[in-house]
Amino acid sequence: MGSDAVNLILQQKPALVLLTISSEGGTYASVISREIESTFSHTTKILAKLEDIGLVKFEQDGNDNRVKQVVLTSRGEAAAALVAELADVLDGKKPAKKKSTVQKKVNKKKAVQKKPAGEFGQKLEMIKDQIKLISKEELEGKKSISQEDFVRIGRRLGPYRRELRKIMETGGKGDVKKARDLDGEIEAVLGERERLREK
Repeated sequence: MGSDAVNLILQQKPALVLLTISSEGGTYASVISREIESTFSHTTKILAKLEDIGLVKFEQDGNDNRVKQVVLTSRGEAAAALVAELADVLDGKKPAKKKSTVQKKVNKKKAVQKKPAGEFGQKLEMIKDQIKLISKEELEGKKSISQEDFVRIGRRLGPYRRELRKIMETGGKGDVKKARDLDGEIEAVLGERERLREK
C-alpha cells in the first residue's frame, strides 16, 4: 500500500466505512451511508477507492444479482483492526504497543491450515443458538425498530458472521456447508431488520 492508500484510510469517512463493515461482518452501501452519516453517492465513491486498493470487495447477494454486499478482504480486515486499535490508543482506551496485536493475528492467520470435517461442530451450534436468540430478542413480535436497534442488531451479529467466514475459509466440507447455511440465517435476520427499520 502506498501513501495514497494511507492518506485515504486516515480520513474520517473511509476509516468509519472500514469500521462499519468490520462490525457488520459485511453489509450494503446504503447501510454504510446511514451509519457514517454520509450521502449514498459519497459513500459509493469511498467504497470504489477502497476496492481499488484491495481493502473491500463486492459480492452478489444470494439470488438477486442487482444487490451487492460489501465485505472486507483479508487486507481490509487487518486495516480495519488497525484503525480500531489506533482509535482506541488515541482515545486513551488502550496503551500503545510495540508490536501490533493485529500484525500477530495476520501472521497467525497466514499459517492456518484446513481443519478436518466436524472440527467446528460445537462452535457452529453455539452460533446457531445465538442467531436464534438475537432474532427472538431483537425482532420477534415487533412491527418496527429504531435506528439504535438497527445498529445494535448488526453489532451483535457481526462477530458471528466473521467467525462463520473463518470457518468457511479453514473448515472441512461439512463445516463449510453448515457455516454457509448459518450465514444465510444471519442474512435473513438482517433482511428482517432492514424491513422493520423505522423510516
